[in-house]
Parts: sequence; C-alpha cells; structure tokens
Amino acid sequence: MTWRIPGLVTVRGGRTQVTLPFGTGCQQVFVPTGTQVIGPSDSLGRCTEGHSALQAEAAVHAGLNRGLPGLARRMATARRIALCVTDGTRPTPVEQLLPPLLGRLTAMVAADVRIDCVMATGLHEPIGLERLEQAVALAGATDRVWVTAHNAWATDLRPVGSAGAGVQVWINPLVAEADVVICVGVVTAHPEAGYSGGAKCVVPGVAGATTIKALHEHAREPLKLRGELRANPFRSFLEEAAALLGDVHVLNAVLHPCGDVAQAVLGPAVAAHREAAAGFEWRYGTRRPESPDVLVIAAGGAPADSSLYLAEGKAWRVGLDLIGPDTRVVLVGECSDGVGGADFEAALMRGDGSEHSSRKARFLRELVGRARHTYLAHQGLSSEIVRAIGVTAGSPTVQEALAHCSIGPNDRVVVVPNPNFVVWTG
Repeated sequence: MTWRIPGLVTVRGGRTQVTLPFGTGCQQVFVPTGTQVIGPSDSLGRCTEGHSALQAEAAVHAGLNRGLPGLARRMATARRIALCVTDGTRPTPVEQLLPPLLGRLTAMVAADVRIDCVMATGLHEPIGLERLEQAVALAGATDRVWVTAHNAWATDLRPVGSAGAGVQVWINPLVAEADVVICVGVVTAHPEAGYSGGAKCVVPGVAGATTIKALHEHAREPLKLRGELRANPFRSFLEEAAALLGDVHVLNAVLHPCGDVAQAVLGPAVAAHREAAAGFEWRYGTRRPESPDVLVIAAGGAPADSSLYLAEGKAWRVGLDLIGPDTRVVLVGECSDGVGGADFEAALMRGDGSEHSSRKARFLRELVGRARHTYLAHQGLSSEIVRAIGVTAGSPTVQEALAHCSIGPNDRVVVVPNPNFVVWTG
C-alpha cells in the first residue's frame, strides 16, 4: 500500500510538505505535489496514529496469556531462566515488554530460581543496559533479576554443539546453562535475517565472535534476503544454532512506528517469529515501485540513524531495490554518533576493517554508486567520511540536499520516511 501520511500538507506553489524522522526529532521537507510517499512517517516517540498506551499494554498481555501456558511445565522444574533482550541499537520497548513478562514469570517460579536478563549485544558495544535495569525496577524485580551485557569475546563462553557445516556454536554461559531461554525483541524487515527477532537474540545476540562471523558468511546477497524467510541461509543458520539450546521461546513484538506495541507473540522461537513476521507484513507490506527519478530515503530516526553503520544496514539498503542508473538520491540520517565505530571507519577510509565492516562498506558504496548522483543529509559526519562514501555532497538539512537534485516538472519523486516499517510484497 502507499500510505496517506498524517501531517502531509499541500501548500501553495504546487508543493507538499513531508515529515522525515531525523534523530530524536524530524525535518520537514517540501516536495512536488504528486510525490509518492511509501510507508509511515512516524518514528520512536512521535505518533499520529492515535492509539493509546492502554492498547499497547493490552497487546502485550494478550500475547503473554496465549504463550505462557506452553511454558508452565518447564517453569515448574526450572532452576535458572535466561532472558535475552536486544540492546539499545534496536527499538525494543523494554519498558512495555519486560515488566509484565517478569511479573508473570516471578509468580510462576519459586523465589530461589535465578533469573538472568542478558543484553544481546552481538558484536556491538554494550549500549542500553540502563534501560534494562530500569525495566526490571519497574517490575519490582531488582532483587530477583541479574542484568548483564553479553561479551562476544569473553573467555567463559560455552560450546553447545555445531551448526551449518560444522561451525562450533559458542554461547554466553548464563544462557547456555539456563533451563528456560526466552528472547525478547521486535520484528521488523531485516536485510540479512529476512526479519529481525526470533532466535536472533541468541545467535548473534549472545553468541561468541567466531560464531557470529560464521553467521555473517551467510549474508552474501542481502537484497534477496530482506523479508525472505523460506530460503534464507542466514535465518536457517541462526535458528539451527539457537536450537542447540533446546526449546528456545521468544516474546516478539510488532510495533507501531512510534515504538508502541501493536502485537505481541510469545511461543516457540520459530513458530512465534513466523506469526509476528506475518503480522508485520500485514501491517506494512507494500508493492515495490519502479525506480524513480528522485528518491529520498530516511533511516527512521534514532536509534536507526544514530550512526552511519546502523543507517546503512537497518534502512538505507532498501534503496538498492529502488535506485536506477538515472536516479538522484537523498540519503537522510542524523548520524549523531558519527560513523559507528573505529572498525567501520577503517573499512570506509582505508579498506582494512573486519570482514563484516568491509562488507557493509561495500554495500554502502554500491548503494551510492548505483545512482546518478547521491546527496547526504546529516549532522554528525566529518567531511573526510562524506568524501570516502562517494556521495556528491553533504548537507545539514534534507531541503538543502533535495535542492541539489534539480527536480524537473516531469520527474517522479518517491519518499521513504521510515524503511524499517516497509517490506515489499510484490
């Protein structure tokens, strides 16, 4: 579907005003009337849909009511429970999901059962631990729940078996030794895993660096993997690896673009994930348009545009599906945290980053290279990085970047404010 965006206002002079998420705020941009806007323009904390906090709360409890009976027998004998929760680079509303989940879990088990809440960082720096601690405090469970951040390079990781072509799977010991493992995350379209969520909180979330590297080897052609679950080697590997822990469960949420829960599903990792992915596609599926003359693609605001590293993979890569040889492109991302790590910067500047960062750098250059011209609206990158990316020019505002595109009266313009809430259905 092509969304009618609340706040899309036609003004004098044959122009239309579109709101684009930008960091924790937004930017307004004037585009020609008739511009096609794909997907919602809301972003975390900014809502025009009119739903209430009570509706989000009801959605979470509905998911728990459906899924917890299936865990009752295992909870009765469990001595250790591990919750694997996404880190601060993901939009998981932990304050909406964790307190009710912990309230129900602590009521189901004895007081001496250990509950660990492990932030699933993968290879990321530990960002967002305080949010998990605050969510545990909201549940009144500070004295019963231990909150830690995973370290993919720790020396006490546990081998749990092999997946794929004999790849050794190393897992955080708090998770590997738990009787019950529940992943807590969100489902959005993902360039490699098809959709985020599911067992992805185990692998790569709480896996060892060598295991994560092996997983990334399955991400060679991300254009064919985004939104694809049936023939996806990346998804297949991570689910096979996570299954070595036994019957992993997930609490996955489909969000409104503002970050509130629209649907929550609790159940076995694969089945619950597929149900949530179907819910996401139902809400946000749309037909892919033909390549436009001008494409404006934002990254959905923070945290997805907080760095170049996140914007490239979480949002902008959708542009690879839309850019033709004559397309002029405006990439939009605040990038308040800059590049997003020394490794990715090295891959961009000198070509000597890790294999994963080098692959991301290649995709970014491919994105820029496909277009006739590419302009970048940002407020956090150095001029050296902008040149290294290969864009024609950088600007602090979207309107200034769009002015470089020299839009003609017959040009077809497409704007994608929040690609994280867009998946192609045809």
